[in-house]
Amino acid sequence: MSPFKIAPLLLAVGLVACGSNNDGDSGLQGSAANAYSLFDPVAASAIIPFPFDGLFNGTTDGTLNIPNGASDSDVPFVTAANKLDGFSTTASLFTDFIGHVDVDHALDINPATHLPGVLIIDTSTLSPLVPGVDYRLQNSAAIDPDTGVPLNVLRTRMLIEPLKPFKSATQYIVVVTRQVQSTDGVPAEAADLFRAVRSTTPVSQQTESALSTLNDTQRATLEAIRQQFAPMFNELGAAGISRDNIVIAWPFTTQNTTVTLKAMAQAASARQITVVNSGKNTGTASGGQLPPIADIYAGSMSVPYYLGTPSESNPTAPLTAYWQADTSKPAASGTLAPVGAPCSVLAPSASTTTCYPLPKEQTEQTIPVLVTIPNANSGNTMPANGWPVVIFQHGITGNRTQMIAIAPALAAAGFATIAIDLPLHGLPPGDPSRVPGVPERTFDLDVVNNSTGAPGADGIVDSSGASFINLASLLTSRDNIRQAVSDLLTVQKSAGGTLLLAPEIVGGVPTGNYLPTGIKLDGSQIRYVGHSLGAIVASTFLGVDSDTGAGVLAMPGGGIAKLLDGSAAFGPIVAAGLAAASGGEIAEGNDNYETFLRFAQTAVDSGDPLNFAAAASAQHPILMLEVRGDAVVPNCTIAGDANCPATDTLTVSGYLSGGDPLARVLGLGFVPGPTQTDVLTVPAASQLITGAAARNNVVRFAAGDHGSILSPAASLDVTCEMQGEVAAFAKTNGTVLKIGNPCPGAE
Repeated sequence: MSPFKIAPLLLAVGLVACGSNNDGDSGLQGSAANAYSLFDPVAASAIIPFPFDGLFNGTTDGTLNIPNGASDSDVPFVTAANKLDGFSTTASLFTDFIGHVDVDHALDINPATHLPGVLIIDTSTLSPLVPGVDYRLQNSAAIDPDTGVPLNVLRTRMLIEPLKPFKSATQYIVVVTRQVQSTDGVPAEAADLFRAVRSTTPVSQQTESALSTLNDTQRATLEAIRQQFAPMFNELGAAGISRDNIVIAWPFTTQNTTVTLKAMAQAASARQITVVNSGKNTGTASGGQLPPIADIYAGSMSVPYYLGTPSESNPTAPLTAYWQADTSKPAASGTLAPVGAPCSVLAPSASTTTCYPLPKEQTEQTIPVLVTIPNANSGNTMPANGWPVVIFQHGITGNRTQMIAIAPALAAAGFATIAIDLPLHGLPPGDPSRVPGVPERTFDLDVVNNSTGAPGADGIVDSSGASFINLASLLTSRDNIRQAVSDLLTVQKSAGGTLLLAPEIVGGVPTGNYLPTGIKLDGSQIRYVGHSLGAIVASTFLGVDSDTGAGVLAMPGGGIAKLLDGSAAFGPIVAAGLAAASGGEIAEGNDNYETFLRFAQTAVDSGDPLNFAAAASAQHPILMLEVRGDAVVPNCTIAGDANCPATDTLTVSGYLSGGDPLARVLGLGFVPGPTQTDVLTVPAASQLITGAAARNNVVRFAAGDHGSILSPAASLDVTCEMQGEVAAFAKTNGTVLKIGNPCPGAE
């Protein structure tokens, strides 16, 4: 086969095409034993598969152009999608059938053709993906909102579930053949209008009965589609897949998920970190709960900020702003395949795309920084080149001070640590750990009720991270993640050289004199430790940064939309929020809910760790920590699977969401054993895994909880084991994974 491009099609496609509950009426005939593909692109509410490159129709800037009613505000998640230059690399695809398809056997390999009944072809390699390795199928059990009946009772919605991310900025073709059968064993048939499209005969000369009801405009539209699809059918025919054997086929193109952060990694530059000695160490700061072996410094640094900040005219800008494309810095070259046009002839995009990859800097923000330095009690002295550094990133609703819980273990291994807050996270007013004169990253917003979580001020500054996950503005959620990565790129570039003390204050006035602390950091010896959301961000950060050494991901996950849906902690909150915002129309388990999640995943893809994981593990040694039954970041999100305990209600499974799918995409080995059921029990017997075998692994714990990397509340033994593994892995830059790390005094 040879590659081809699907030019813009003359379609009038409604939103119902992306989540249609309409069985359509294309003149289909047959018995109840048959199954027919649903395809009617000329109906008032078009019935088409999703995603589908026809939804670029009418674009002027190379982004999606999904019709969205009279006003973009009608469906905000469609508004978000229309600022993207392609579809999701990780969310499910679907196509509908009248009748009931035997989905369980649709991927069986035909011994004569050596092909499954549902193919996905990568046009960049001209090769089909491998069923069971690259994708699988699911029969949607989501509830039809109109009837209250599951879709798989009414008809078949065939969900095509990726098991690894599709390639970025790549066109694929999905082909369903008559090898797919109904549940009664009858080969599936094409919809009448799809037969018209796949025909070699012009529509005006065809005699399909369904065409008799169409007007001239509809016939012209079908003919345009037929002509544009002709190269696809010709190439499929050359590969041995005849037109008459195709039940339905369509192209879709993925968005460019990595171009922006890769460009930002190349452009990142150092800023000066300025600190003051807090007068505390890890012992005094913890009330004696931790060893006093690291001194604590608090200070600030500046970072470029690409999101909105509150102003008098727009006090809630952080809730709606997203990364604006810097139209003064277009890509030097490039072509958007689905529209068949070079970037040079397209209009500037609103947000970042292949053609305009860089965001526009809105402000330079001064942010708080927390640093710990090993002291004499650690038994270590500063090396000539300075202290090796661990950058620590906290989890959702946490803050930078959580680093203190792991700082002693890292200080004992000879590391200084640096922590900043994630965007929209920080310390509340009056907290003694706030740095005087340095604003918190929360902006001290008051936009939600702290008791109920409902929108609206309550006179109390919102808690840390309250607005980070923003269901009302999906691009803001995406760019909160990307801003976190941008911040870490700046910290990584800045974590070297001599720390400076803040200016002397004389008579209440800063003198402007920065004093060296005598403390040096070795910018050539940097490691990363992230927890929860900090570990999610880490996979993305490590996927574009090549200078950091080993990375530790404690309780991360990928496939963010379904991860949140399946989280026992966050799933009920997400469901309640969507139901309240939609007046009950987007209800957990119904097809509107699944449609929202599909669009949400599409929106956040360019920040989702799944799209950066392969690069992260190729460039860095990775240690991942996971607790079986994690109630915050689920191990996986497959309904009824014993390997996915502690999940929220799951009507439709997500095969690429949670901790285990991220580990799989990272290419990690499981410790202590190769399967999901192998878990580490602590105290554990001493074991050293060294060299290449230590490089990329996930250690799965039988006990503990989501916070065990920092808190001994669930199990002191688990916390000691985790922190011991982290320290040894960081110290050896990923060449030693030490299992068996008892708590002090328990040896």
